[in-house]
Amino acid sequence: MEIGLLLILQDQDGVSHRQKPITFADETTIKELSKAINSFWCIHQNYQELYHNGKQIISLKSTLKQIGVKDDDEIVIYKKAVGIAMKAGPERMENAKEAVKLHTRLLEKGFFNVYSSFNEFRMENHHKVASWTDGNTELMREATVNHFRALHFKRGADDEFTKNTLAYVQLHGEKEETKYNVKCHHFGSSSNSAKGQSPDIKEFFCYKLLELINVGPHAQFILPNKLTGRRTSMYIATKWCDNFVPISHIEEEDVSADILVQILLLGTFLFIDDLHSDNCGQWKGTKEAAIVDFMPRAYTSYTNVKKALLDNSSSVYWEAIHIDALEKCNEKSRLEMAKECLKKWDLLSKIEMANEQIKLEKDRMKRQDIGFKGFNSPTEELDQYIIAVKENLTKLTVIGPWDPIGDQRFIDGPTEGPVKFSVSGSLDGDEWLSSGFYIYMEIWHNCVENKDDEKMLKVALMPPCPIEDKTCTYTLKQDITNKSGDSELKADMVIT
Repeated sequence: MEIGLLLILQDQDGVSHRQKPITFADETTIKELSKAINSFWCIHQNYQELYHNGKQIISLKSTLKQIGVKDDDEIVIYKKAVGIAMKAGPERMENAKEAVKLHTRLLEKGFFNVYSSFNEFRMENHHKVASWTDGNTELMREATVNHFRALHFKRGADDEFTKNTLAYVQLHGEKEETKYNVKCHHFGSSSNSAKGQSPDIKEFFCYKLLELINVGPHAQFILPNKLTGRRTSMYIATKWCDNFVPISHIEEEDVSADILVQILLLGTFLFIDDLHSDNCGQWKGTKEAAIVDFMPRAYTSYTNVKKALLDNSSSVYWEAIHIDALEKCNEKSRLEMAKECLKKWDLLSKIEMANEQIKLEKDRMKRQDIGFKGFNSPTEELDQYIIAVKENLTKLTVIGPWDPIGDQRFIDGPTEGPVKFSVSGSLDGDEWLSSGFYIYMEIWHNCVENKDDEKMLKVALMPPCPIEDKTCTYTLKQDITNKSGDSELKADMVIT
């Protein structure tokens, strides 16, 4: 026989939060009813207290019929913290923070070692609650103290912003303290209603890389307190630099197109965003770009790097005076600035250094079960990102207005193996590359056959040396044409 029930979810004050009409067989046991409630409202059987007609139901083996439940009766499900759990909005982070603290105390006192049935539930569910606390500055400060304690942490302070906290660290033997700005990673919870997401490994990598090229401050990555078990929390501590001048504080007459081009270059080719006027600028007394905060974004392989370089999308965060300074900088000047910066930063080698340094951080995060964004492992994700960055930077270094295929100058005569061409002068002042790169071009069809019926290169189209009164040495990598007389030549160029 079936009976209709009304399930009511109440808190300790008798306030109802949920109701659900449902039908059960009268032979349904209380244990089966409890499992059904868990499936409806995700309240584990261990945390349910069931009441019928004001009396608590104790026996899990009893059936609904045996305890006198009739059609249209009410079963009240009482859970002490249900009122807190159902609240949303600004109180949720506070409630989650309190839950994390209580969980820490229970864990430290060995509660879950004694009551193992609760431990399984804790392991399955605690990190879901704790993820709401990623951006909480109190827990952030706690993790910062733990991180720097081995380095003689001195004291901490709040900078009165909800997303950041300040830490003052004094190392043994140092006369002065070091100031750090500590924040949660970009995708952590940053408001009272936003749940934390896993961090992006590219964010940590870029902090390392920017530091190595002297554009970003020194950065350290702080793991949360291990006892709290938050799988989405990771904090970034950047050394406070008093010589950082944000774009918003640069006087109009001091605005430099060179600085703006550097920032846009890094934003475009490292795939970082949120470069608003307080996150980037310059180091005081220099013309060197500075970036202290940013957001990682999706990466891609540009089909047209020149177009990407000249894209001013990131400048929407800036004022009109900055846009005007960029527009006054012509295409050729921006290209020259970009190439000069790449040489100055030695960016390709610094990428390798940053990759080596971030491996240690990845290992630390892995040991604490910190998860990462993306479908791949953090190592695979970072490897694919680095490949895309390097590919785009390589394309950028060879960009130029000169098309070697269209240049009618060439050397006549059979050649093979290493070939040297001495060329003086430059082409309209446009620079080619400096040394040691590969040049791709079409070989003309003027060929001769040798006794082995193989084709030998006779005519090669080579670019002029970019530097006046210098000699270019080309080492051919392919000097046999196909039967149609067409082939692709690959050559090393060295300027001497």
